[in-house]
Parts: sequence; C-alpha cells; structure tokens
Amino acid sequence: MNSTVLVVEDSSVAREVVMKILQREGYTVVGAANGLEALARLHSATPDLVLLDVMMPEMDGMTLLEELRDEPQYKKLPVILLTALSDEGRMSRARELGVCEYLVKTRFSYDELIDHVGRHVVRH
Repeated sequence: MNSTVLVVEDSSVAREVVMKILQREGYTVVGAANGLEALARLHSATPDLVLLDVMMPEMDGMTLLEELRDEPQYKKLPVILLTALSDEGRMSRARELGVCEYLVKTRFSYDELIDHVGRHVVRH
C-alpha cells in the first residue's frame, strides 16, 4: 500500500508538477485547489501527509490547518506548508498548529521536496 499525499495548491500548474513528481516516486497522490476542496478530499482519501499551500482562494492553508487540528483524526496528520512568503508571524502560528516543516517555494528544489516528504511518510 503506497503512502498517500494530499497536495493542496491553487495553481493548477504547480499542483500538477508536484503531483507528477510524487507519483514518480511511488506515492499515491490526491490534489485539491483550495482548503474547501481539500476537506472534501479528506473524506474520500485518507492522506498520510498534506502538502499545503498557504495563500489560496475559498479557504486558505492556515484556516484549513486550524480545521484539521480541531478534528481528532487529523490532529497528528503530518503537514508541510508551502508558501511564497517567508512570514515570521505565520511561521510561528504554523508551528503552534504542529506543522512538520515550512518551505518557502522559491527556496527548495524538487529533490529537496521529495526528501522532506520522505521524512514524514514511508515510500513503498
């Protein structure tokens, strides 16, 4: 059974690229364009990890993260935040909400992303 990664990113191009990379690495991947879509996906596919963009329409990443942490079954779900902004206040709040890591989009390669994901879920 492959580990499942939920990729929540409003840019369809960025979401597709990340999903393809993770699929190539052997992960089962589910995509969502915003927090509301992600909540719907959680009920049909239970992810082992969430890659979560912060700035999105409908429901942003921080709001989704807060909602996840309010649900007992998602309290310990590993979440890696992906953001274009390096904002200390947001990073501090993300840590309080138990994110595994906080990656600034312009500062990591796809190999590094795979390494980060691999630290928190098993690849089969």
